[in-house]
Amino acid sequence: MLDEAERRYKDGEILRVIAGDLGMSRQRLAERLRARGVRLRREKPSSEQVREMCLRYEQGESLARVGERLGFNPSSVRVYLLRAGMALRDPHGRER
Repeated sequence: MLDEAERRYKDGEILRVIAGDLGMSRQRLAERLRARGVRLRREKPSSEQVREMCLRYEQGESLARVGERLGFNPSSVRVYLLRAGMALRDPHGRER
């Protein structure tokens, strides 16, 4: 049952619909998927993930590469780097 829920979620279905089909709450399904190691969409990064974003970006990785490695889109990485006080590079790799 959870294998199918995980597959459906990764295919883009929303938790509320999957949970309804399974007869459980959205929160319970989210807990079970997290326990299986599934990162939920729109979930905020942990403080450790933000530190890793900063480290990788400081080492020269692009926003896209950092996001790809940690499972976030580049614009989300940018937001969390700015919140952490990082100075961003321009598209050519130069500091702004």
